[in-house]
Amino acid sequence: MLGLTFVSFLSLNISPAMTSVAHAQQPLYIAYPPKNHQTTADQIFLIGTAAPQGDVTINGQKIQRSNQGHFAPSFPLKLGVNRFVLRHKNQTIDLTVTRNSTIPIIPQGGGFADNSLSPNQPISVLPNTPICFGAIASPNAQVSVTIADKTIPLLPRDKSVELPANYSILTDSNEPVINSFTKYQGCTKFNQFGKLGTPNFQLKINNKTIAQKGEGSVNILNPNQLKIS
Repeated sequence: MLGLTFVSFLSLNISPAMTSVAHAQQPLYIAYPPKNHQTTADQIFLIGTAAPQGDVTINGQKIQRSNQGHFAPSFPLKLGVNRFVLRHKNQTIDLTVTRNSTIPIIPQGGGFADNSLSPNQPISVLPNTPICFGAIASPNAQVSVTIADKTIPLLPRDKSVELPANYSILTDSNEPVINSFTKYQGCTKFNQFGKLGTPNFQLKINNKTIAQKGEGSVNILNPNQLKIS
């Protein structure tokens, strides 16, 4: 009975103190983002907590926290790797966040964006069927495609404007983004039969010419030789 009374007394009298000590010794903790996080967003929230005593800094910058020690500041992200160093007293956490691009990247000095030429796979159509060729390339360029000794100009489509993401209202970055690339397209018809080969794309900008071979070949079917299974 004495042992039970002692245990009960210890529990009732030490639990509040232990709770206070645990709160004071709460380690620096990051709930979001996870390690080696990748995103396409241009902003990110660093959500975490630490003991209320002392300051928390991120890359040397003191951040605001709640009375309980919680924090959720927002930081801009550049394309590529972004490093954040969080410190609280003698604790340090290193975070790496990689921002990936969602828009085509134009080579420096001008050119075609990777994997932007179309068609990008072999196509077979009947004679006089419209065939459209497309490319994403530098703005204000002269773009054309040549196939079967025929040159088709690719004209710029309407300049596209990206609307801001839904989270932008939280980060005060709700201005539309004007893309630094242009989509070009041109269509034509062929009345001859046979394999026309692979198109060759050409771009002229700033007194230089850039050529690139397409990936999708074009085949014009002979309607008299179609096999019906």
